[in-house]
Amino acid sequence: MKHLFMTLALSGAALAANAQGRVEQDSTIRYYNRLAEGSSADKALLESKMYTLLKSDNEKDWLMARRFFFILKKNNTVDSLNEACIKRFPLGDVARNKAVNVVYEEKDLAKKEAAYKAWVAKFPPTEPKGKNDITYDYARYGVATAFAAEGNISKALGYAHLIENPIWKGEGLAGTANALLKAGHKKEGLELYHEALNSTKPFLGNSKVDGAGFAANNFIFYNSAIAEALFKDNKATEAYPYIKTAHDSAKVLKPGVNATYFDVLMALGKKKEAFEVAKESMTEGQASPKMRETLKQLYVDVKGSDAGYDAYVAEIKKAMSEKIRKDVTRKLIDQPAPAISFTDVNGKTVSLEDVKGKVVVLDFWATWCGPCKRSFPAMKMAVEKYKDDPNVKFLFIHTWEKTDKDAAITSARKYVEDQKYPFNIWMDLKDPATGLNNGVEGFKVNAIPAKFVIDRKGHIRFSMSGFSGGDDAAVEELSTMIEMARGKG
Repeated sequence: MKHLFMTLALSGAALAANAQGRVEQDSTIRYYNRLAEGSSADKALLESKMYTLLKSDNEKDWLMARRFFFILKKNNTVDSLNEACIKRFPLGDVARNKAVNVVYEEKDLAKKEAAYKAWVAKFPPTEPKGKNDITYDYARYGVATAFAAEGNISKALGYAHLIENPIWKGEGLAGTANALLKAGHKKEGLELYHEALNSTKPFLGNSKVDGAGFAANNFIFYNSAIAEALFKDNKATEAYPYIKTAHDSAKVLKPGVNATYFDVLMALGKKKEAFEVAKESMTEGQASPKMRETLKQLYVDVKGSDAGYDAYVAEIKKAMSEKIRKDVTRKLIDQPAPAISFTDVNGKTVSLEDVKGKVVVLDFWATWCGPCKRSFPAMKMAVEKYKDDPNVKFLFIHTWEKTDKDAAITSARKYVEDQKYPFNIWMDLKDPATGLNNGVEGFKVNAIPAKFVIDRKGHIRFSMSGFSGGDDAAVEELSTMIEMARGKG
């Protein structure tokens, strides 16, 4: 018993020490953040403290310095620090995270697997299962999906089941499941999707766990993915309970979920329910093409005739417009736009001063950005809507390039030309002196796609980032912003 009390006392002391360490670190980070947000003198002091950290023999101190050099926008310092960190700590986190790229980039499956095993041997996980850096799970996922795409089921499942992180596990399993389905392995793909779904259930309603919201949100998408796979296999009846659960669990409308739900309901002859789902989607401006194509016939089937159809559609459009206008009004701001110039893919320069007197829409994007490209069909609709209006100008600005200047320009031009988008493409390339992209820095962009609507006086009236889908809603929202920016809203 005495030994037990001693063990408990030692354990308690260790926990207290760990907790105290975390508190001290949190306090230090808050102090550094205050300096980063302070005056020029504060920032100079912070920079000095970061250089002091680089005298440490602990990689965590170097990573802390790197973090705050990034916040201070010392990008060139960050780049050089990455290389220096690898030399100083050849078996550390930075070296490990760079070395794993060999696994991702290798195309030959045997070599990819060998590269993964060599990487793990050199940088073995040191924490208990589920507590290791998520880089290990990303690598396992990369190998699993590669084997899945080639139809090697046992290898795909083997690596997928190595994924540990309880929050991210569902994503790894679901991604591998999707690869298996694409390769024609329906049974194994669906089984793995069910595992992904089950992995989210412990987090439902458990808001106290960090990341639980991410896992719980995936509960909706995995149900929808299972339903979509079953529907494609002509199993609408089996798909129904999954897609209904996805739809009913969503707190906000999910366009993809509603599209699948609509398809399943139509296949089952549940026209009244399908009609309501279509109305729900159209009111939010998130209708699928099939909803739009079949709405009139569905209206006739449900109502018995087409009497009142035009008024019904007008009512839906009015409800959508009113909702969007209400939302847009709350987003109205008034900030001077930074005086920035951009160069197009042919070398021509334009500054915002050159287009003063017009309403200008800036769209910061990149060829590697999936949401950016998903927003482009809606942006094409908006450009075409205003193509004959000389007082509205759209600038599509490629930024945060991951290649050299010439490759970035070629890639941006090629993408837009291949997709036949009627866009004027401008480049926000890195400044060689600072390593920063001056456009996104000037507009304080934190994520792309990022769009800004600038009024005729050169003031930013609206800013928005991301793209959630729904071309109708996106065009209506942007049109409302344009009209309000020129005083017609």
